[in-house]
Amino acid sequence: MGKRRGPATAKGSNKKSQQRQPQKRGGGVLAGPRRFARDVRGELRRVSWPDRDQLRQSTAVVLIIVLVLAVYVAALDFVFQSLVRLIFL
Repeated sequence: MGKRRGPATAKGSNKKSQQRQPQKRGGGVLAGPRRFARDVRGELRRVSWPDRDQLRQSTAVVLIIVLVLAVYVAALDFVFQSLVRLIFL
């Protein structure tokens, strides 16, 4: 018939005991959001916030770039609008 099996080995005898059981965590439904809020607060404490001069300088750079890009897009719009008028009208 079939081969006779010997005594069970530790490797295959009890697979369920070798698997990790998920750890039960207390705290209910709000435990995750609380931990998230606590972690966010900790990270915000580590942020190096700009001083007033750095903030002014960065704001000026952003405003200048936005104005330059607005002029560039307006110029392209004018050129393409003129071309469309020449072609279709």
